[in-house]
Amino acid sequence: MSNNEIVENEDQNDYIEQEDNSPSGMSLMVDKIKNWVNTQNKTAVIAVSAVLIAGIGFGAYHFLYKLPREKEAMVAIYPVQELFDVDSFRMVLKDGPKLAEKYNGTKAGELCAYMAGMSYLNTGNYKKALDFLKSVDFDDAVMNSQATGNIGDVYVEMKDLDNAVEYYNKAISKSGNDFSTIWWRKKVARVYEKKNDYQSALEQYESIKKNNSEDEAASDIDKYIAKAKAKLDSY
Repeated sequence: MSNNEIVENEDQNDYIEQEDNSPSGMSLMVDKIKNWVNTQNKTAVIAVSAVLIAGIGFGAYHFLYKLPREKEAMVAIYPVQELFDVDSFRMVLKDGPKLAEKYNGTKAGELCAYMAGMSYLNTGNYKKALDFLKSVDFDDAVMNSQATGNIGDVYVEMKDLDNAVEYYNKAISKSGNDFSTIWWRKKVARVYEKKNDYQSALEQYESIKKNNSEDEAASDIDKYIAKAKAKLDSY
């Protein structure tokens, strides 16, 4: 065999070895799939880790900060609540507003803000009353309706009857029971009477008779209806 043939055969063998050692099209695809899977696994791990960290963070906030703060707030406002329950409104105002601000964001703090607002209403400071009553937003439907209606009470004391009507109607829409509905309908009806709008007052009274007549609070509704009709006849 000539030298040229030997060199040619060696080149061919080198080429064959290189071809066998190089990845085929299928091997390249498998490698790409492996890389993609590894990337997805890492992404999934990161996502799961983020959820776990967020969950742990929320749990720590709830159990290590929020609940202890709620308990602390309830203990702190208890003396204020006792004073409020016996109508010692001026005494409530010594600590109530400060505690409402200190425990802002807690249920106890919100209750304290409500008591402060009502105490300001009952002691004649209507601007402060509005500030505190408008700051509360109870989850409980009855208390939410009560606070909204009490804003209407403040406006009545301020002789702002249009705003009084607005907030009494809001209280009606939030009412969670017949008694609350009747209470605020009667109040808005009396404001309409102050405005000499006896037709609107009559509509409120008749709504009570139609929709809430079985409640004890509606037992005297015929008297109010007769009064409103008599006023309408005299105009």
